[in-house]
This record gives sequence, C-alpha cells and structure tokens, in this order.
Amino acid sequence: MPDLALEQEIAALRAENQQLSEQVKRLVRAERCMIESQEKRDAQVAIYRRLNEINRQFSKTFSIAEIFQHTIQFILYECNFERCLVLRRRSNQQFHLEQCDGYYDDDSAISSLVLAWHHPALQPLTTGAEFLMGRQETNNPATQDLSQQIEMDEFVGFAIGEAALPEFLILIGNTRERAKYHQRIQPDDDALLGLISLLRSVQSALSQFNLYTQVHDRAAALEHALQELQQAQTQLIQSEKMSSLGQLVAGVAHEINNPVNFINGNLEYASNYTSDLIELLNLYQTYYSLPHTTIQDKAADIDLEFLVEDLPKLLMSMRVGVDRIKEIVASLRSFSRLDEADYKAVDIHTGIDSTLMILQHRLKANADQKGIEIIKDYGSLPLIECYAGQLNQVFMNLISNAIDALEDHCNQHPGSVAQIKISTTIDDSNLVKISIIDNGIGIPESIQCRLFDPFFTTKPVGKGTGMGLSISHQIITERHKGRLECISQPNVGTEFRIIIPSQVVY
Repeated sequence: MPDLALEQEIAALRAENQQLSEQVKRLVRAERCMIESQEKRDAQVAIYRRLNEINRQFSKTFSIAEIFQHTIQFILYECNFERCLVLRRRSNQQFHLEQCDGYYDDDSAISSLVLAWHHPALQPLTTGAEFLMGRQETNNPATQDLSQQIEMDEFVGFAIGEAALPEFLILIGNTRERAKYHQRIQPDDDALLGLISLLRSVQSALSQFNLYTQVHDRAAALEHALQELQQAQTQLIQSEKMSSLGQLVAGVAHEINNPVNFINGNLEYASNYTSDLIELLNLYQTYYSLPHTTIQDKAADIDLEFLVEDLPKLLMSMRVGVDRIKEIVASLRSFSRLDEADYKAVDIHTGIDSTLMILQHRLKANADQKGIEIIKDYGSLPLIECYAGQLNQVFMNLISNAIDALEDHCNQHPGSVAQIKISTTIDDSNLVKISIIDNGIGIPESIQCRLFDPFFTTKPVGKGTGMGLSISHQIITERHKGRLECISQPNVGTEFRIIIPSQVVY
C-alpha cells in the first residue's frame, strides 16, 4: 500500500515537472521571440533612421548622380544586396545603364546594358505595379532572359517617374552562388518595405531636382533676356548716336566739299590769269622801260617786284590749303561710310588714319598740355572684308579712351611724354591683329573683367556713358567673329588688341 502511494506521488511530481518544463520552454520561446522581435524592431528603427538621414541628404542635393550614389550605397551596405543597377531612358523606349555598383562588380558586359521598356519581364511595371520580382529558376522565359542580361539570379525592380513611361529603372538583386551572404528577396520581407520607402524618397528627390532645374532654367532665361535687353538698349542708343554723328559728318563734308570744289576749280583759272598778267607786265617793262612817274610811284608803293614774285607762291599755298581741306573731307566721308555698302573689302589703315584725322584737335599740343605722339607700325595688309563704319567706330572709341588716359596721366605727371602706338599685322592663319597701345595711367586689375559690361565706366559723371567698350566688344565679337582683348598694367599703360579674321563667313 505504501508503495502505491509513493508511485502516485512520484507520478504527480513527474507530471508537475513536465508542466514546469513545458512552461520553461514556452518562456524561452517567448523570450527568444521577444529578442528577435526587439532585434527586428531595432533593425527597422536603424533602417528608417538611415532613411531619414538619406532624405536629409537628398534635400541638400541638386545632382541626379549624387542622389543615386546615396541610393546605391544604402542598398548595398545598409540593405546588404549584392548589386544595384540604375538605368535611364535615353530614347523613347530604350533604357541605358547609368550607374552600376556591387560587391563583386568588374568590367563585365553589363556596362553596355540596354533594356527595352516593352520587355515582357517588365510587364508588371508597365501595368502600374509598384515593383516586380523575379528568379532565374522560374519557368518564365522572359524572366530568365532579363536575369541573364542583368547578371542577377534573383532581383527586384522599380520604376521611377511617370507610370506610362518612367525616366529611371532600378534593379536590385543577387547571384545564386553568393545569395547566402546577402539579403534574400522575399515578398513580405521588411527589407523590401525599406526599399519601397527608399525609392519613394528617391522619387521625391528627383521631383525636387526637376523643380529646381526648371526654376534655375527660368532664372537663367530671365537673366539672358535681361542681358539681351540691355544689349539691345545699348545698341539702340549707340546706333542712334552713330547715325546722327554719321549724318552730321557726312553733311559737314558735303557742305565743305561744294565751296572747296568751287575754289579748287577757280584756282586753276586764277593761276593762268596771274601768269598772263605777269607776262603782260613784263612786256610793258621791256618795251616801255620809262613809264610815267605816277606809274613808277604806284609800283614803288605796292612793291611791284615782290608782288610779282610772291603772287604765284600765294596761289600755290592756296592750292596746298585746298588739297588739305579735300583730304579732311575725304577722311570725314571715309569715317562715316554712308556712301558705301555695309560689308565690303576696305583698307584698314585708311580707317585708322581717318579716325586720327578727326581726333587731330585732341592730339595737337596746346596751352594746357603737350601733344600726343602717334607711332604707326603698319604691316602689309590686304583689303579686309568688314563692316567698315562699325570698325571705324571701334577705332574712335579705343583711341579716344587712350587719349583720355594720357590726359589724366599727363595731369598727374606733367613731365611725361604721351604716346599712342598703333600696329597692324596678319599671321599665317589670316588673323588680322590691330593693337592700340598707350603709356597712360593703366587700368586696375580689379575692374578689367568689367570693362566690356554695358554702362560700366570709370570716368566722372557726364564724361563717360559706359557704352563705348561694350559696343566695341559686340562689334568685334558678334559682327566680325573676332576678339577684343585688354592687357593693362597700372602706371605702365594699356593695350587693346583687336583680332579679326581677314574673311568672315556668314
């Protein structure tokens, strides 16, 4: 009887022990599940913290390459996938590889990868799915073909952009032999949810980038339009100014030319009449050597001998003066170029000489300052096809500026010698180079970059408009397809160098 009671007690203890053991196992499993759940939550929190960090990086990035660089690094090193491909649409239906990275990537044939949007394996994306998944071991030939092209045995794909025809394709995955070292692709995996969140952030970043690009392009277009407006305004003002000046110069030349031609034509007759009268007088003196005393007194009063000797010289000096006036008129007409076609072959040296003739009053010495020495070093130039009137305008602006600089320099250094050297050459490539060099005060380096800006001037208010160099730069660079360069050193001098092709093709 006691043995039976003992056995029952032992059986009860065993049953209780079994229950305790089961409870311990349940507790251990629950603890393990809690640990795994906690680890899973910690991993999720870490991933989403990293996603927030990437979002902050995206908000500061205005480069598509940087956006995808951050994306690929997250996919490879945070999500632990083996490879990530970024393809961009280049033509209407073709996607070309834009970026590629992975743990084991080498210079494989994938660098020339091109996928067609109508590839059968991409059908889930073309029909609006958020992503597609594929494995090479499936019996789907289209999936197998895509897997071979992207060199991934298991992969997941995303489209970024418009659903009908996106701008980018993202393909992420592993190869079979290395899949055990990397994140496996499962439909309900948290890593896939992280990828979806990441790609949504990429979509948002790209939209932000596109918006920024549109705003930047509009700002650039507005700035360009403003520059064109300023240039048009400058050209309009200068064109009106030069048109008025040309008409004035041509009118003055015409008005001077008429009386000069009248004088020049009558000088010939005056010279002949004078010669005839002197010859007649000589005959009177030969055959009537003893004239009346009244005639003798008059001859003495007017110093007849000197008059006969000096009158031809007087007429000759008048002819020299008329010829000089004709040269000035020709220079005025050459400068205005109103009687010539816009674009034609001309002698550059004639244009420079005409400009110097018009500015002669500023080059001569006067009571206030010394004269400015002009040194000409002309090369042997052919006739150059150009817009002669506009080129003369450039010469006028540059030489006038050189004179202004020399006047300021001479005021500061009264004993200095003012010089302007003008040289012309043509090189083997048929580039004509015209240098206008002065030994004036020079131009500070800090403002040399602004010399050709419209309305920029260093001259006092009322003396300079800030349009001369800007217009000159446009004439040389736009109209003649050349260059206008400035080389200057303070207290040494300034050189403006005009370089134009001898023949401009339009």
